[in-house]
Amino acid sequence: MNPADELRDAAEHLRTLAAAAMHDDRPQWQIGHTLSSKTRVVVDNQERPSLLIETWAPRREQVDDYLVAFGSPVVAFAVADWIDQAARHYDAGVQAADDVFRDDPAGRDAFLTTGPGAPSEHALAVARAITGGSK
Repeated sequence: MNPADELRDAAEHLRTLAAAAMHDDRPQWQIGHTLSSKTRVVVDNQERPSLLIETWAPRREQVDDYLVAFGSPVVAFAVADWIDQAARHYDAGVQAADDVFRDDPAGRDAFLTTGPGAPSEHALAVARAITGGSK
């Protein structure tokens, strides 16, 4: 599997996960409180939550803040778009390498592994964390 395929697979997987985590078209999670005990929780709507996450971690406020900041489906959709953009960038690099280095296989390989046509290391790391891939 080439890097662009890895990236696209991860973006698709992340979108699937985010869509499944979203209820009633509410992509943004927020800090809320239970109605009875006023316990701090993560909700998708304080007035009529369809999602409620109550954490019991030692630093649960920080965990809640993390879930709101990075766990919300809206963030996953944005990350998936960024990963897709990295795949398109790599595809463009492959096309450029084919055009420029058509008679120089070593130059093409260098361009696509360590040069400006190389895939984004950060996007690949995120993609592999999402899919559990190691390549």
